[in-house]
Amino acid sequence: MTAQKHGSGSSGTIKPDRKIVKLYLAAIGANIISLSLGTAIGWLSPFLPLLISTDSPLDQGPVTDVQATWIASLLCIGAFGGTLLFGWSAEKFGRKASLLATAVPLICFWGCVAFGTTVEVLYVARLLAGLGAAGVFLLVPMYITEIAEDRIRGTLGSFFILFLNIGTLVSFVMGSYLSYHTTAYILFTLPIVFLALFLQFPETPQYLIRRNRVRDAESSLKYLRGYTSTPDHLEMLRSEMDGLLVQVSGEKDSTEQNSRRISLADFAPPSARKALLIGLVLVSLNQLSGCFALINYTAQIFADAGSDLDPNMAAIVVGAIQIIGSYGSTIIVDRCPRKHLYIVSSFFAAIGLFAMGTHGYLKSQHVDVSAINWIPVASLSFVIFIASVGLLPLTFVILSEILPPKVRGLGGSICTAFLWMISFLVVKYFPVMVELIGLHGCMWVFSAVCLSAGLFNAIFIPETRGRSIEQIIHAMENNIKS
Repeated sequence: MTAQKHGSGSSGTIKPDRKIVKLYLAAIGANIISLSLGTAIGWLSPFLPLLISTDSPLDQGPVTDVQATWIASLLCIGAFGGTLLFGWSAEKFGRKASLLATAVPLICFWGCVAFGTTVEVLYVARLLAGLGAAGVFLLVPMYITEIAEDRIRGTLGSFFILFLNIGTLVSFVMGSYLSYHTTAYILFTLPIVFLALFLQFPETPQYLIRRNRVRDAESSLKYLRGYTSTPDHLEMLRSEMDGLLVQVSGEKDSTEQNSRRISLADFAPPSARKALLIGLVLVSLNQLSGCFALINYTAQIFADAGSDLDPNMAAIVVGAIQIIGSYGSTIIVDRCPRKHLYIVSSFFAAIGLFAMGTHGYLKSQHVDVSAINWIPVASLSFVIFIASVGLLPLTFVILSEILPPKVRGLGGSICTAFLWMISFLVVKYFPVMVELIGLHGCMWVFSAVCLSAGLFNAIFIPETRGRSIEQIIHAMENNIKS
């Protein structure tokens, strides 16, 4: 039987004798740190009510409302700085080494939580969690993209959000049934497990080729693809290596040329300028929709809303639904027009938030809502689900598609930094807004933002699914809507 030749971009069928189990294991191994980060992000929801209560585990007693907002929001500040650090590290030291390094701030985070006794230590802990978050968000997708075969890249790429959401749910569950310190002791081990397991997996072939380590790149590719020493497999390996060498050589030539010319003037063309502006608006709407703030304060929101369901149990329900939504997105994102999916998701999220706000308003007016106390849980669960299907993940898909290649790196960095800045403001001042306009008022504001997001997409963003970059840029320049 003759082996079917194909490069990294082929969609051909893999022969039965070529096993890619190690490729899946490498993707899962990389995402153990995503799971760990998810637990660090989800930690706040079950334990913030404890920290502000008289049973606070801190020596100083309950934290103040202002201190609570800093505990919640400092993760975003750490992530803002970490984006620059790990972006530099990925090119200087490689994807694998940099990804391993993300475990260090997460280990330190759990160490601070487990052994810290003051609010200042928790401030440091959240900054460290943000530093780790920046690295994980940048490096896990990068590593997966560079090791995966094209035909299963979508599947492997979906592991990131899935593991992240599973980690969040793990924290919700553990926070409901285990003590503050026991949870920290257990979750402290996750980044250590990641270090132990991920050490055995190779650096990406693309990075090794960029560093002129061709033999190491060949060994990495052979390991990941399951190639053996048979003539058929060696021929397939050479074919894929040749394709990667040509690809990386072209990238080097383009990078060397662009590095001499890249400047703010490159945003002068209408397509680049419009793409950057749309990107900044998209990431702003992504955070101003309130979904990240709602996840951080889930338990507290349900307690304030007067839901009959235990707040921590309600958070568990929301976490489970978020996993279902993010998994659903991986199934339909390439089967439905991006534009339609984003608009529908935004509009339905607006409806869910409006319903939750209306329930809160009636309660604040002393209307008997005991018969409909299921609305907060149902509405927020629906919002998180529908936003996880379209509004939240498609922000980053569309952003990567509309930015012209020459300014994609710089434009993406600008938009990501802006996202973390907006995220900080939303998480930090969400409790302040609750005091000023009530929880119901915040839900109505978030609802209006989601509605605006759908309208913005309908008016200003062209359909990108199934189009080449050149077609998308042409659509941007000519204001084509589809």
